[in-house]
Amino acid sequence: MAEAKPDRRNGRTVSRGAHWIEWLTGGLCTALVAAMIAWIASNAVIGSDRAPDLAVRIIRQQANPGGGYAVSFVIENSGTRTAAAVPVTGDLKDGDRVIETHEVTFDYVPAQSSTTGALLFKTDPSAHMLDIRASGYVDP
Repeated sequence: MAEAKPDRRNGRTVSRGAHWIEWLTGGLCTALVAAMIAWIASNAVIGSDRAPDLAVRIIRQQANPGGGYAVSFVIENSGTRTAAAVPVTGDLKDGDRVIETHEVTFDYVPAQSSTTGALLFKTDPSAHMLDIRASGYVDP
């Protein structure tokens, strides 16, 4: 390995210390890493473990070009645990009578996130009452 040669000027060795920008950058990076470690540790110690909390909200209803109707929705999990095998069931009702029932199953709905999907109906859902909900989940 080659040795570092000192900088020589006018026959004298000049020693150089770290520039102030290097000290500033090192200090900021150290503070950032320390803050991230503290945040992760505090979440591990005092973080809550809430069961999946699923809510379904309709985004839009539209006619399909090939026939039928699509009801697009978003499913949100505000819990701190992931839900697996989540069925979303949609019942199209005329009063107390159920006209159509459709279901779609999501493999996963991650904790504190959302995902979208759609149910496909033959009957126009805007002319009837639509009940759409998450009907269960599995702990992965």
